[in-house]
Amino acid sequence: MKISPLLIIKRLILIILGFLTLVVITLAAIAITFFYNPTIFINPKNLNYALEKTKVLKSWSWKDAQINHEWVLWNKRKFSGGFTDLCLVYDNPDMNVDTCMENISWNVELNWTVQDGFNYNIYEPLKVDSSKLDVLTKDNKEETPPPDIMGYWDMVWSKLVPDLDVNFKKINIVKEKERPISFDLKLTKNPKELRAYALGFNLYATKEKISVFAPKKILLPFDLKTQNPLYFSEIKLEATINKTSIPVVASAKIESAVLKFKTTIAKSSLKEDLSKPKFLADVIRESSGSLEIAKVRSTITSLVRPPYNILPAPINVMEGSLKLSIVAENFVAKDSVLLKLKTELDMSSEKQDLKLTLNSQAPLMLHDKTIGPVVVGLDLQKVRLILPTLAKNRLPPQFIPDSRFKNSVVVVKENKNEQNLPAQVKKSPVNKDVEVDLKVQALGENALHINTNLLDETLRLNFDLEISEAEIKKGWIQTLPLTTTIFKRKIVIPSLRIIFNAPLEPEIEAKIEFHLPEYKIVLQLEGPTSNPRQAFSSVPPLPIDDIYAVLLFGRPLSGLDPDDKSAAQKTNQIVSQGILSLAVLYYFAGSPIESIGFNPESNEVSAQIGLGAKNSLRVGGSGSGLNSAGVRRALGKGWYIDSSVQKTTKQNGSSGGDYGVLLERIISY
Repeated sequence: MKISPLLIIKRLILIILGFLTLVVITLAAIAITFFYNPTIFINPKNLNYALEKTKVLKSWSWKDAQINHEWVLWNKRKFSGGFTDLCLVYDNPDMNVDTCMENISWNVELNWTVQDGFNYNIYEPLKVDSSKLDVLTKDNKEETPPPDIMGYWDMVWSKLVPDLDVNFKKINIVKEKERPISFDLKLTKNPKELRAYALGFNLYATKEKISVFAPKKILLPFDLKTQNPLYFSEIKLEATINKTSIPVVASAKIESAVLKFKTTIAKSSLKEDLSKPKFLADVIRESSGSLEIAKVRSTITSLVRPPYNILPAPINVMEGSLKLSIVAENFVAKDSVLLKLKTELDMSSEKQDLKLTLNSQAPLMLHDKTIGPVVVGLDLQKVRLILPTLAKNRLPPQFIPDSRFKNSVVVVKENKNEQNLPAQVKKSPVNKDVEVDLKVQALGENALHINTNLLDETLRLNFDLEISEAEIKKGWIQTLPLTTTIFKRKIVIPSLRIIFNAPLEPEIEAKIEFHLPEYKIVLQLEGPTSNPRQAFSSVPPLPIDDIYAVLLFGRPLSGLDPDDKSAAQKTNQIVSQGILSLAVLYYFAGSPIESIGFNPESNEVSAQIGLGAKNSLRVGGSGSGLNSAGVRRALGKGWYIDSSVQKTTKQNGSSGGDYGVLLERIISY
């Protein structure tokens, strides 16, 4: 277990105060014993005898000692004196302390009254100057009672501890297999306040309040691989000592990031072992913390090493703030707390916005430092994105993994304490997966806006989804009213909703309106997304064959020539059998179709589309996609030239193509 600098300072101050208190108590005890008999001379021999009897110190020595006694009044005695080159060795199962103090001096008046008993007046503070203090911490395997921290704190302000002026130089703290710590300590105390300086920290305290701050920057104890080293700055800590509790507030900055932490420690918990899960639960419970970065992109660009300092699109053109806040609350399990984390991202540019809130919570089991099931909620409040320009006649671009990030294998060393355990009881952190439940929401008019060149209007989405085990379990996705143009024809989508209810197949509920010059065709979709039920209607009302004719040619069957009528009737048959999709139908509707055919043996649909007065395009396909295409051109007097390509599958399973050119003449009889 690593010992923090603040814990070391606390222990060190307690040890020093203990030494000084021992000296003062010994002198006071001798003085009280012989208060009314000044003829007995109080000398260093008496102190040496007391130290031998108490056996508190392992060894001690001094070069010179003066203990002076002066009679003032019948109930007042003045004590002064000092030590030169006082060296002490203190040893216990937790640590070994070896120090030499070049100078110690005091000047105090002891008096007695019937009302108040014994008390003292200090003419000069107890002064200590030292250039050596070596502390060796030990791994104590024996159970030791927890320290009474509040008892020590109250002792600091007791009448037995005089005014102090302590100056230690070159304090060295060493622990096996760890880097040693070296620093100076300056400590002063009077009846109303205590001041200390060490490791770049200034401490100011009264009996009711403690304040700690760092006047200079302090290097982070871990390397985050940034371009330049990171430092804590503006470090502040305040603790108020109430009757039953101690509220603590801490804050600091790391570059442009501001950190804050609050907690409340019950005085009763300070009497317990501070390393036990129960104390950690008591401290963490009801605590809160926050991290705020005012300019995310600028901060990452300046701190993170290239090429990782470039954010992915579209955040790379945005600027804004990031706020993290965490709260610990009670949890049902023993020695556990419920951690609630809230992340707020608010970034924007001239044409794009990304404002969202991420709420997550998980129980923390303090006895084994494990995290329970994680529940994450994502709320999109204002997201406005512009997609890259997409070609309408090509497949959409594919997502390519960012080359800056590579997969890595984590090797976990086996715990020596688990080598002799049966395989079924060994713990493997690699095989233990944390359950994550995700709830994603985007509600309201401004929740999610997507702009793309494929649509004439902004696509507005709302959704409410519950995701578990990387699968959507429950929820819905819905588009807000949308108007756009496809193949020069106006489409209005008043509502389109996809409903998820695992393990059932997602269902669709949609209403799509095709606005034509003289007619409005309405399509209702309902049922499983793979094969929804569809119902066409029109204003004014038309039969279904006329509806297909209007979609394809803009006119009902009565206004078409025989070939167009045949194409519309075949389309009705093909769509009703589920062979031709609605998307393909509307693609045909945007082009001058000359004919539509269907081969029931191969389930292949074909269409001939006019490309002008003399040219036409013939395409054919099935459920597996387009597999043939050809261009036909009239040469006049019944002569035609036909060039075509057809997709074929070879015996070895590979695919290829057959190309051909045909010259034909059609003779009418």
